[in-house]
Amino acid sequence: MSARIAPATGVIAVLILLIAAACGGDDAQPAPTATTGPAILTPLATRTPAATPTPTATAAPEVIDGVEVLPLQFGEEAEVPDDVALIVEATCQPCDGPSSGLLRVYRDASGQVRMDELFADETLGLLPPAMSTPTAIGPYGPYIHSLVLNSDASDIVVDVCTRGRCAWIDEASPDAQSTLYRSTDGGVTWEEFGVLDGRHYVEAFTNEGLLLSGPYGPEHQWKTMYELFPSGEPVEPPPGASRGPLTLPGGELAWPTDDGRLLRGDGSQILTLGQGGWVQDIVPDASGERLAVAWLRGVGVFSRDGRPISAFSSSPSPEVAGWLSDTLVAGNVAVPGELLPTPERGSVIMPAIFDLEAGEAHPILHPFFEPPRFSYLVRAVLRGPFARVVNTGSCLNIRSDPSADADALTCAADDVLLRDTGETREADGATWRRVVTPAGVEGWADSPYLER
Repeated sequence: MSARIAPATGVIAVLILLIAAACGGDDAQPAPTATTGPAILTPLATRTPAATPTPTATAAPEVIDGVEVLPLQFGEEAEVPDDVALIVEATCQPCDGPSSGLLRVYRDASGQVRMDELFADETLGLLPPAMSTPTAIGPYGPYIHSLVLNSDASDIVVDVCTRGRCAWIDEASPDAQSTLYRSTDGGVTWEEFGVLDGRHYVEAFTNEGLLLSGPYGPEHQWKTMYELFPSGEPVEPPPGASRGPLTLPGGELAWPTDDGRLLRGDGSQILTLGQGGWVQDIVPDASGERLAVAWLRGVGVFSRDGRPISAFSSSPSPEVAGWLSDTLVAGNVAVPGELLPTPERGSVIMPAIFDLEAGEAHPILHPFFEPPRFSYLVRAVLRGPFARVVNTGSCLNIRSDPSADADALTCAADDVLLRDTGETREADGATWRRVVTPAGVEGWADSPYLER
């Protein structure tokens, strides 16, 4: 499968997200209605969570282990690819506040781009309805405090501040408490996962559990501490680690340093970019043999043993989220304003497709370069082709064999995107389709309840 890179066309009704926490206020403007075609956007702010220290600005590396770092070029506009679903975080624009929610962007059976709201404030009934009113929006109102996804969104945890002030930039209040919500079906259904007292952040998934950072505060000398949830077992970063870890295949943690190294928990080196190559993202391909890596001012591809294959310098803080093909990776990039259809001042953070063979970034303008004006950040990639569960009123049994009498392995809720293997069988007077759930359960589903 390859991503389509061509001028985007068509019309989409963009769902309006509720504006969370730091985006609100008494003078907040009403959310704009959906429009068609390109729209004028003001520059999008670069979001830096309080828990992540900003490295000292240094020159980006020009050569990495003998491989020349070439300038990343901007190519033509890209469309949302076929047979791919992008899990996108929306943050308010232009503020530097917490997340406004998660969306799923993909092409439906008719070929139209859909933007489905997955988690946004009161959407799921998890938060008080008052969250949608201006008087409740602010540092003491319920809001998404942090979130973490794995690269295919088969596991998502959202940390919601549900009492007091959990703090985004300033100090937490004494009664701060947040509630964790978890989804293992691509963000369609959610369950309460746990409750945390004090100021914490969800950081990464590991084989042993969810990694948290915190609590923070003067009593801890503002030192970043890590522990596994729910066991509470402490995790000690290796010497030189300067920020929260990334996750490698198999759940192994990888710790970035300010001097451009990426370390395992035992301190051994995974790869090095050199001074100025502060690692921000690392995503393995389907084989696990190649790693897409983003650093402070560049992106590239590395082998599993840390050898560079290609490297490109870019505008600040690019991000990689998931592989689309052997050469294409979805992520985010700062697009110079003068390159946009409607020229902007400064740069605009946009979802993009990186061609890491040609050294080009292709911004995805539709539906992201349209009102409402959020910073849209690709956080995970689901690979299709898909069959969407429809019209069950509850959930669709995924069975061990193509038969209504076979054991139900799991039950997929309406709107879950199942991966369609293409295999079908006729049994019991019905057509059964072999599918795989976001959590990796493979089985058979009754075709009338699948939209392909």
